Amino acid sequence: MNFTDEYYMRLAINEALKGKSLVYPNPRVGALIVHNKKIISSGYHDKYGGLHAEASAIKNIKSNISDATLYVTLEPCNHKGKTKPCSDLINPKLFSRVVIGTKDPNPVARGGLEVIRNQGIKVDLNILKNECRAINRRFFTFYEKNRPYIILKIASTMDGFIAEKDGESKWITNEYSRNSVHHLRSSCDAILVGNNTVKMDDPFLTSHGVGKDPIIILFDNFKRTKPKANVLKKDSIIISEKSLTNDPKKNINIILDLMFQRSLQTLLVEGGGITFTHFIDSNLFDELQVYYAPKIIGKGLSFYKNKLSLEINLGLSLHKIEQFENDIKITYLKK
Repeated sequence: MNFTDEYYMRLAINEALKGKSLVYPNPRVGALIVHNKKIISSGYHDKYGGLHAEASAIKNIKSNISDATLYVTLEPCNHKGKTKPCSDLINPKLFSRVVIGTKDPNPVARGGLEVIRNQGIKVDLNILKNECRAINRRFFTFYEKNRPYIILKIASTMDGFIAEKDGESKWITNEYSRNSVHHLRSSCDAILVGNNTVKMDDPFLTSHGVGKDPIIILFDNFKRTKPKANVLKKDSIIISEKSLTNDPKKNINIILDLMFQRSLQTLLVEGGGITFTHFIDSNLFDELQVYYAPKIIGKGLSFYKNKLSLEINLGLSLHKIEQFENDIKITYLKK
C-alpha cells in the first residue's frame, strides 16, 4: 500500500465525519498522528465546547514520540475560546511536520499555520483541499460569502407540482420522506416560507422532536399572517412590509444580512412557489433538495413561476439520490 499524504488525510476526513452536528457552530475536524509511517493516534472534534481534533489526537498518544507528522483537515485554530489554541499544543518536540487540508476562513480562529511555522515545524497545505472543504460546506459558505448556506427543499409530484391549483399540498410525500425533512430542519438554523404557504397549510415547521427546531422567518406583506398561526413563536423573525422593497433580491438579502449578524449559518427555504422563484432568479441558493412522490395530478402549482430557456444552466451537480420507500429524494449542489 502506498502511504501518501492523501492516504492519511482521507483517514483524517473519516475522523472528522464522526463529529456530526454536535460540533455546531464549529466545523467538523479530524486529526491523525503518524510516526515512522505508523498511525499512533487519531482524534476528532466531537461536540461544541469539547476537545478539538488536534488536542484529542495528542491526548490519545500512548507512547513517547518525536519527529512525528500531524495530519489535520482544517488549519489549527489560533484562538482561545472554550478551549486553548490548538496551535499552542503542536510542540516541535513532538512534531517535525504538519499537513493541513485547508485554511480556516474564520477570521477569529485562523492564523495557526503561521504560529506552527514560526516554531520551525514544516507545514504542507491544501492536501485534499476540496474534500476537506466539502465536509464543512455550510461553514465555508458562511465565512467566505458573508451569508448563510441556503437550501431549497421541494416536495413534488412526478409531473412537477408542489400543490393542487387551490394551493392544497398535504401530503404529497410519504411519512418516511417527511421524517427525513424533520431531520433536515433540525440541522438548520432558520427556516423560511412565504405568506401563501402559511395561509394554506398553517404549518408548524418544527423538527417534530428529532432535534432542535429552526428559527422561523416569514415575509409578512400587508400583515396577512393570522395572529394564531402556528409559525408565530417567541423567536420567529417577521419581516414586515415596512422593511420590504419591490426588489425580491434586496428582500432576500435583508434576511441573509440579519442571519449573518446573528451568526446563523444555514437557511432552509420550504416554499412556496413564489418564494422559490425569487431565490432561484436571484441566484441565491447553494443546495436543492427535491422529494418526488409517485403521484400525478395533471394541473397544479409549480415550484417555479417564471419561464426559463432549456439552454439556461443553473450550475447544478448531482450529489446524492436517496429512496424513502416509493419516494425519491434528489440532492443537487451549486457548482
